[in-house]
Amino acid sequence: MKKIKIHLAVAVLSVGLLTSCATINSGASLAEKAPIGLKMGEAKSTLFLGLWTSKGEENNIRKAAENGGIKKVTQVEYVDTSYFWGFIITHVTRVYGE
Repeated sequence: MKKIKIHLAVAVLSVGLLTSCATINSGASLAEKAPIGLKMGEAKSTLFLGLWTSKGEENNIRKAAENGGIKKVTQVEYVDTSYFWGFIITHVTRVYGE
């Protein structure tokens, strides 16, 4: 019985560590009834333990537009993905335009 409890605890912890969740926040169009655009650019950063981030200062609309070669932004989208119960969070800024 003790062995079964240990295996069950290990299984629950393993599933918890391997699961993730994603949130997508699609911003409103910047121009009324504007098309999404032919180009897409992204800027990414990762937050560790809520304490420090990698490339956080480079994760903005301007950097995403530069990465996609976009001069006129028409749509902005944010995607957050959480790993390991929120200890690691990736944040993606995605822009569309011409």
